[in-house]
Amino acid sequence: MDNIVQFTPKVESTAKQNLNEFIHLCKNELTAFGTGCWINNLWKTPYGKSNRNTVARFSTNTKPYSSYAYTPLGSPFIDFAKAYIRYFYSLNPVSNLQRYMEALRVIEEALIITKGSADILELDGVVLDALPNVLSKRYSDKSALNKIGYQLEKILDFCRSKQITPSFPEWSNPYEKQKDLTILLDDKGKEHRSKKLPSDEEMLLVAQLFHDAPNLSIEAEYYTSIMALLMVAPSRGVELTSLPVNCLEWEEDKAGIKKLGIRWKPAKGGKAGLKWIPTVMEDVVVEAVKRLEKISEPARRAAKFAEENPNVFMRHEQCLTSSSFGDDNALNYLELAAAIGMEMDRPSQMYNKTKWLGQLYREGNEQITYNALGKYFYDLYTSKLNNWPYIDQSSKVKASEALLLHRENEFHSDFEPRNYSFQLPTLNQINDRFVQKSSRDGRSLWAKYSIESPEKGKPIAIPTHNARHWLSTKAERGGMDELTLANWAGRAKVSDNEHYDHRTEDEKSETARNILIPENATALDKININLPVSYEDIGKDLIGVAIVTEFGVCEHDFAMMPCQRHGDCETCKELVCIKGYSSSLDLLKKREEQVAEQFNKAVENHEKGAFGADRWVSALGWRLSHIRTKIRLLENDDLPDGTPIRIPEEFDPSPTKEILREKGLEHDIKQPESITLDDDIYALLEIK
Repeated sequence: MDNIVQFTPKVESTAKQNLNEFIHLCKNELTAFGTGCWINNLWKTPYGKSNRNTVARFSTNTKPYSSYAYTPLGSPFIDFAKAYIRYFYSLNPVSNLQRYMEALRVIEEALIITKGSADILELDGVVLDALPNVLSKRYSDKSALNKIGYQLEKILDFCRSKQITPSFPEWSNPYEKQKDLTILLDDKGKEHRSKKLPSDEEMLLVAQLFHDAPNLSIEAEYYTSIMALLMVAPSRGVELTSLPVNCLEWEEDKAGIKKLGIRWKPAKGGKAGLKWIPTVMEDVVVEAVKRLEKISEPARRAAKFAEENPNVFMRHEQCLTSSSFGDDNALNYLELAAAIGMEMDRPSQMYNKTKWLGQLYREGNEQITYNALGKYFYDLYTSKLNNWPYIDQSSKVKASEALLLHRENEFHSDFEPRNYSFQLPTLNQINDRFVQKSSRDGRSLWAKYSIESPEKGKPIAIPTHNARHWLSTKAERGGMDELTLANWAGRAKVSDNEHYDHRTEDEKSETARNILIPENATALDKININLPVSYEDIGKDLIGVAIVTEFGVCEHDFAMMPCQRHGDCETCKELVCIKGYSSSLDLLKKREEQVAEQFNKAVENHEKGAFGADRWVSALGWRLSHIRTKIRLLENDDLPDGTPIRIPEEFDPSPTKEILREKGLEHDIKQPESITLDDDIYALLEIK
């Protein structure tokens, strides 16, 4: 894949010539999927140094197919499909080509329906019109349609830009990206979260099964130990396969208390390091690792032998031959059956009904030796580990150190484990033990041990990734901060937390309220974090939200009538200043300077005998006294921040109440002679 080259079409060439040049380049100059892959219709290549393969199966939709039996794409379209996959994989290696292949199959099917042949050069508007029908017939999931549509758009743009179908009209993906069901509030969102998030009762069944496993079977011990490790820290099932036997590490915290961590290498770009275990789960982790270490010991011994003795068969205690028996000596059928762990009564049954054994028999001129077995089994088991003798991408953990390694048939109910074998579990094998399926009835541990769901009639389904969702949601509910949670779960981005957060919207809102709004929050607290200030927050017995202005909070009920002061807030009795609100105090001080200047001029003119100046003295003095009163109260150190500040009604009663007071009627206003003021406040109201 090192010799990547960009394909550049020639403008003067025909579409067919450009297509042939593109296919020739990809077929003869690129090396992705191996130099001899072109003649095959099933391509595989290791993805990085992981134990996974990237697979491309060039099968058609127009004929029945499965993973094992299929009909190839039609010619000449298949050559374009192979060239396209090889070209783009060379530019950007990915772990999964499913959507690429689905898009190519849809184009081929549309070509055959409309043109009668599978030829990419036949792409035109008629084919374009047929694509939606083909897609809707094949796929019902809207998310899948969006992803396939995206790949279709890329393929069609490529054909047009590379002059393979230069006159082809532009086509945009008509299928919208689906909304994140994790946060949707409708029934679909609730259903999605319920599928991803197992109930606490179901997770307790796993805990109970882990507890009972030593009395049940080695299979129960092994798989419940795996699930236990997934339940103590948010992890992916595939990450467990690279754990070494010495993965546990104790370190002292700042208080000198020893804490347990697991040396972990997250997938998908997460940061490697210690994954800390909650104190209450430390004993569970130690026990789980102990069980896995014991079960994996024979397989690790076999892997160590294979590492040190390539292509040599590991003789074990079941072998019938003596120590002096040569590796090149022919084995009789009893010796062979004992060596490979097969119970066979007749040689014909061994050689004729077991394909691989029959092939070895024929290739060895009707005899099989330890040498032949050693080469066959070495290739068989090491080929499943793409980075042999290592099992991780960073080449730090050898198969002989792998915690999850086990022998072939280790958990089989009918066959004995093969002592010379070693392999790692797949995610499907782990999930099969915890997910009840009608297609695999009896495979799960729930079915084997007659464990029923807390919800009668509902099958128990807890795939490995659901444990990650469950634990992440628990951490969110417990108040763990986002950065700590992302690091604990081994996520590359903090924003990825939201995909595992299955709290209800009410829970999220309540959490936000608890964080943002203290229980004794004042109006000032809410102003500072841009939250609504209710009438109750400023001491007014009214339902609703007040308006926050630069001077403070307006408690006018605009539902009753518009503002009668036309924005003149300084002296309005419905303005509530908030102690500690800096904007309010700063503006009032500036306004004080302006009004004081005007007041002094009015006094000066009044002293000179200017007509009407006395009215300005009264009006500006009344305004200035209000402003200075509010400033003095806002600067009063005896009042705590958040205190609502109003001009007492006794200092500025309404004209209506003044008339009622003069007539001796009920008005709730104190008589002037009953009002007592501190000297400093009284001085504010005096006109000097």
